[in-house]
Amino acid sequence: MNYDLVGMKVLIIEDIPDNAELIHKILKRLGLKIAISSSGEEGLEKVPEFQPDVILLDIGLPGIDGYEVCQRLKQDPAHKDIPIIFLTAFSESSDISKGFQLGGVDYITKPYRKEEVFIRITNQLRLISDHRKLLVNNFSFKTLMGGITDLVFQLDPERKITFANPAFENLGYTSEDLEGQIIDDLIAERDRQALVSILSEREAKSLIIRDIKTHFISKKDSSEVMYSLDAFGVWDIPHDVVFQSEANKNFLGTLCIGKSP
Repeated sequence: MNYDLVGMKVLIIEDIPDNAELIHKILKRLGLKIAISSSGEEGLEKVPEFQPDVILLDIGLPGIDGYEVCQRLKQDPAHKDIPIIFLTAFSESSDISKGFQLGGVDYITKPYRKEEVFIRITNQLRLISDHRKLLVNNFSFKTLMGGITDLVFQLDPERKITFANPAFENLGYTSEDLEGQIIDDLIAERDRQALVSILSEREAKSLIIRDIKTHFISKKDSSEVMYSLDAFGVWDIPHDVVFQSEANKNFLGTLCIGKSP
């Protein structure tokens, strides 16, 4: 059992009871919470009550068909982000394309094959689970960074800021304003070229460069405030093999910590 998926919710909207029950049997070993609706109308009523993580939606429903159900859900701000996997007896590419155009993320063809059903549904559930973990970790990181008085920021390979902690408010900048801005614009002219040169060299031949004396421009009054920067290179491989000659690596950017004197 994949314990990361236990308790996640799947809504099956399928008018043929045997088909719905088959999917239920395939998924129950995962410890999921499963609800079944036999019509589009019932499914639309069930969504706000059940709050599913994923919806399995039969296209050929009587009354409101699966396309219409999908369209209504995608127009609802409260439910538009719920992934929808279409269940279809249609094999024409135009039918499948229409489902994707309406916002479906995947499809499962009938007659159902157990392995395909299991893989396609668990793939979507894992994506959701991983995304939630990332949000939690990101929130925890930003919460931690919020209590640090040093400047902490991350740069992409083009030296654009991808993260800046709230300590930048001491210089008159908000974290949101800084994201996407090139770091050069915050640095006093007398230090700008030297910092650019140091960061470029660090990408090629040094993992960490410490104590880079750098003057930042205060947005409050245009004054220059000196910080001592430590710059840490970030690659897509373990740091202990980064500079081995045969290492196949990609440079991801730089994490910087600036301490005021």
